[in-house]
Amino acid sequence: MEALREAGLARSIGVSNYLVEHLEPIVADAKHKPVVNQVEYHPYLQHGDLLAWHREHGIAVEAYGPLTAITKVPGGPVDPVYERLAKKYGVEPGLIALRWCLDQGIVAVTTSGNEQRLQSYQRALPSFKLTPKEVEEISEAGRQKHYRGFWNQRIAADDKR
Repeated sequence: MEALREAGLARSIGVSNYLVEHLEPIVADAKHKPVVNQVEYHPYLQHGDLLAWHREHGIAVEAYGPLTAITKVPGGPVDPVYERLAKKYGVEPGLIALRWCLDQGIVAVTTSGNEQRLQSYQRALPSFKLTPKEVEEISEAGRQKHYRGFWNQRIAADDKR
């Protein structure tokens, strides 16, 4: 990947689903460390110290599955928090989930078969921000439950890293 970058065929290098144990040797030896690591991230999978490590080393975190608490695990401990904040800000709970990522400095990636929904996200997300207390409230509620929606064939379901 470094050769491709140096040849001008790539602007930057990114990785996906890397843990600290995978990143440490790369950061120690690479000429060009990864600029981003894409990981499943939502309130029920916050990865412990992974985000802090990324910040310390200048690696962005890109969250896939940020709506998992809503789409795959409804009825969990973050639902009442999402609902209350959605009413406060006059938005859908999904926007609260995305804003929770963004307000932590995390790039949020989501998909939808509904183009209008994606357009509504683009319009509404810049119109509000959660307070640091609200971000922590969602984080705290999320730590009451653990759920991994992806990569279960390679990562143990109870692995919170």
